[in-house]
Amino acid sequence: EAPVDPFRDEILKKQAELKEHYETFPDIDAVKNHREMRLREILCHILNKLLGNQDETCLFFDSANAINLHDASGNLAEIGSDDKPFVLKLKSSQGLGSDKSKKTDNDDLKLVQTLKTFIERNNYHPIIEDIRDRLAKVHGVDKNAIVIKNLFTGTFNIVYTVKNLVTIVVRKLQKISQNLKAQFDQFVSAKIHPLLYRPSFDISYFDERGNKTFGTVSETHQVGPPGRPKPYSTPVGWPRYGLKVLHRYKNDAWLHPFVDAGNWYRAFHGTERAQNVDFGDSKAFSDQNVACVDALANIFQNGFRTARNAAYGPGVYCSPNPCWLGSSPYVGAVEIETKQGKKKFKCMFQLAVNPDGLKCATEDIWVVPKPQDIRPYGILIQEA
Repeated sequence: EAPVDPFRDEILKKQAELKEHYETFPDIDAVKNHREMRLREILCHILNKLLGNQDETCLFFDSANAINLHDASGNLAEIGSDDKPFVLKLKSSQGLGSDKSKKTDNDDLKLVQTLKTFIERNNYHPIIEDIRDRLAKVHGVDKNAIVIKNLFTGTFNIVYTVKNLVTIVVRKLQKISQNLKAQFDQFVSAKIHPLLYRPSFDISYFDERGNKTFGTVSETHQVGPPGRPKPYSTPVGWPRYGLKVLHRYKNDAWLHPFVDAGNWYRAFHGTERAQNVDFGDSKAFSDQNVACVDALANIFQNGFRTARNAAYGPGVYCSPNPCWLGSSPYVGAVEIETKQGKKKFKCMFQLAVNPDGLKCATEDIWVVPKPQDIRPYGILIQEA
């Protein structure tokens, strides 16, 4: 009878922690555009397609969640570091190092522990070198640029980085995936650190308490301070994804509870015409083509800037009329491929406006002279 490894349970626990973390990374081939996708996935594609016509995928990451997982396992890189790995998933270790024999789960567990020891000691091992050789061919880099960071079971998984790797142009990822399939007979899938994608959007910005799908019949509510409320017309048919804004300011009365005497007026804003110049010296933008997408995250993080073209005077422009704004050029329709064919979607901000900081230019156009008097609290999306 084989001896029982007293450390086996601890090893398996650590392997499970690693697996749980890296399974949250997006698959290179896994993002599907289909009608039944969740709201978050639709929003992701829409934000991405605002970039232009490139077949790229915008992916969400959750900085708060990643940090929690790091703290729990003690083995994971901080999400903000330069160490942003790929995760290669193989059916087993069969074929690595020219060993063609079939492998059991126990074989792979033992090999993982052995290879981890060699990696920690920075010692030579033929299987590690074989993996690095293959990955170098996949990425078209020198072998010395491939760094094996970790391995874990639950199939056979290899966590690795590529030195001096700049943010990946997403349309090249398909080629990387194809190359991995060619190099590894036991290939199952490949994952990538979300921050290697451009663009990315931190889902820790979102708060499910603000999620809502508005019905097909418009509702009108009176919102604002006693004696001078303004009508708030709900955006018919638009799903809303709530932003994390509660407890962000001195108090929550500007937004919550709804129809509280301290509520600010409700309005809407499109970012279709955003440009780099709108954000001064912000380092958030590196490409004019992505300014309209980066505007969403930048506005939420740093606030609005006044309009470049100020026909009704300086300030931030918005509209209390979701029907008017939704059909205007300020909210552009973007096209994505779905299993049912091409579909178009639109997105815009839902906002709160300080009653003491508002100028009503027209029935459909409001001007807010001071950016601090306007706060986004949700992103709306709708099929065009």
